[in-house]
Amino acid sequence: MQKETVLNGDAVLCDAGNRMLDTKGLSEREILEVVQRGNREAYQEIVVRYMQSAYYVALAFVHNQQDALDISQDAFIRAFRRIKKFDTEKPFFPWFYKILKNLCMDYFKRRQRRNEVPLENVPVLKTEQEDREMKKALWKGIDELPPEQKEIIILRYFRQLSYQEMAEISGKPIGTIMSSLYYAKKRLKGIVGKYLGFE
Repeated sequence: MQKETVLNGDAVLCDAGNRMLDTKGLSEREILEVVQRGNREAYQEIVVRYMQSAYYVALAFVHNQQDALDISQDAFIRAFRRIKKFDTEKPFFPWFYKILKNLCMDYFKRRQRRNEVPLENVPVLKTEQEDREMKKALWKGIDELPPEQKEIIILRYFRQLSYQEMAEISGKPIGTIMSSLYYAKKRLKGIVGKYLGFE
C-alpha cells in the first residue's frame, strides 16, 4: 500500500514516496493549475518537492529544528489557502518564500530570545570544512547583520539561489542584489573576525 501525504486542516505530513496523483510529465505550472481547481493530492506533490528547501531556509533563520519544521509546514498550509491567487505563469518558490519569510519574522516578534540548537549538530553550509568554533562565530555574525543583509546571506549561501532568483524573490534589480551581497559579506567577515580574535 502506498503511503499518503496528508494535507488536512492544520497539518501537512510529507512522504517522498507518495504518488497519489500521477504527475509524471507534468510541469510545475500544470500541477499548480490542477491544485487551483481544488485537487489537494496535486498540492502534496508541490510539498514533497519543496519541503526540504523550506525547512533549511527556516532553520537558517530560526536556528531551532522543531520550530523550523513547524514554520515550514505552516507556510505550506498558508500557501495552499492562498493558492487561487497565485499566478501560475510565475515560479512557485519565490512566491512561497515570501510567505515563509513572513512567518520567520513573526517568530522573532513572538520570541525575542530563542533557544539555540547546538551548532555542531547543524550543517551550516553544504561543505563540512568549518570547525565548531567557526560555525559558532558564523552564526553569531549572521545574527548581528541587519535583517536585509541577513536575508541575502541566507538566500545565497543556505538556499544557494542565483542572483536572478534572488532578484525575483526580493523584487530588486540584480545590480542591487550583487551590491547588497558584497556589503553583507564584508560586514559578516568583520563580525566573524571579531569573534575569532582576528581584529
